[in-house]
Amino acid sequence: MNFTVALGSCSLTGSRSQIFQSILELEPQLFINLGDFHYEDLVTLDVNERLEAYDKVMGSSSQRSLYMRTIFSYIWDDHDWLANNDDGSNIDAGNVAKQGYSLGIPHYNLGPIETQTSTDEGTAAKYQAFTIGTVRFIILDLRSESRKSTASYGGKVYSDEQKEWLFSELSQADNYDYVVLASSRPWTSPDKIGSDGWGGFVSDRDELSSFIASTIGAGPKNLFVISGDNHMVAFDDGSSTDYSGQSEFPGGFPLLHSGPLSNYGPGGAKNIFKPREHRFTEGCMAVSSELNYQFSTIEFDLPQDTAESGCLRIKGYKEGSSSDNIIFEKELCGEIMRDGSAEQDTCKMKSFTAPTAAMLLVALILTMVPGMLILYFLGRNRWVLALIYFGIGILFYGITIAASVVGALCFGERAKALDVSAVLLCQTAIGLAFVYIAIRRYCSSQYGKKDIAVPEKIAAVSGEDDSAKESVFALANDGFKNLEEKKQTEIEVQPNESEEIEVIL
Repeated sequence: MNFTVALGSCSLTGSRSQIFQSILELEPQLFINLGDFHYEDLVTLDVNERLEAYDKVMGSSSQRSLYMRTIFSYIWDDHDWLANNDDGSNIDAGNVAKQGYSLGIPHYNLGPIETQTSTDEGTAAKYQAFTIGTVRFIILDLRSESRKSTASYGGKVYSDEQKEWLFSELSQADNYDYVVLASSRPWTSPDKIGSDGWGGFVSDRDELSSFIASTIGAGPKNLFVISGDNHMVAFDDGSSTDYSGQSEFPGGFPLLHSGPLSNYGPGGAKNIFKPREHRFTEGCMAVSSELNYQFSTIEFDLPQDTAESGCLRIKGYKEGSSSDNIIFEKELCGEIMRDGSAEQDTCKMKSFTAPTAAMLLVALILTMVPGMLILYFLGRNRWVLALIYFGIGILFYGITIAASVVGALCFGERAKALDVSAVLLCQTAIGLAFVYIAIRRYCSSQYGKKDIAVPEKIAAVSGEDDSAKESVFALANDGFKNLEEKKQTEIEVQPNESEEIEVIL
């Protein structure tokens, strides 16, 4: 049968994004959530807290509608397992998490139950497999049985029982048109001790890669891997996925990362100035510092004539389900595995979209303008005062940033970086006007009191006759007129009741 599967991962708890409605509009046969169903980070011994977290997700009308009307398959990653980058070493909290999954999530028969390695579904690992048409789906549990690598320990991404079950499943690939393997952890992450991706479990990755090459690579070459956690849509054609270390059989399988359904790009704001490299032939289709709304679909086109080869048509979407929102397309037919490449392709994430980057650049320039205005009006001789006024401007700018952040938090995920940057730009302009007006008022009140040099003859007019006074007043007026033109300050000279000269600014 021909059918379509949608997939994604990494959705902020209870997100009400319309991306879930967009998935539903495509009418997929199955929706696969590849982890981070929520971000509650629950390390708890109360199973009710686990169920309440699922309730928060279902409290979103757009998500609830999708899960009610579409077959749903789900495996956790770190944030919906226990907490960020957690493994399975916390046995007690892990058992509560497993119980919550068994109670709250619809699922097929679990691998441990099918192989009788466990008779208690409540505390069993959640790896499972099922078939749609002639496509086999294998869902791995890479959290509950994992142990992080250390300098003295290579780590384990799954138990020996799960590995044996997985190898058994993969060895039957000849029975299907395609085998789809779901991995919540990123497969192509660099080798690094303690890494949360497969790069932190080098021995397990090498062993699995060698088994794939010697079985499926030597046979039907029909393995396709899907993954989440990396907060982007990305694809690799198999060039970067072969860690088998052999060249006899093709060990590189196509890999599709999908997400985030509703979240920031990988690393978030931490990677603004130094984006990380990711290993994909086509990828990094997200923005690190802005909220992204992405998912993917795989259309299985499987002809009834077994002599003909089937095809996979892959699409990546952002924001919506229309053709205008497609950010990636690929078609794979027949034998889809290939030889890996010694030099893996890489891509880098964008920090901002072009409109957001432009607004932030203008806002940054506007923060420098008050400094130039201050130096222009006050001069270098009053650098302390200039520094004070510039500090006032920067303080005002900091307040506007805080206001923008608070506003974004109030609006939740609906406030995009573009919206925040637009508000920030307006507030920066207001700050510029604030500093300009303050300087002008200061200059209007101060010019002449310290810098005006009064002609010496003015001090000697007391007691002189009227003609002498008039000549001195004329001299004073001429002097102050020159000063007025130079300082652009209105000056008036006139005698007061005590017959002394009074300067009025």
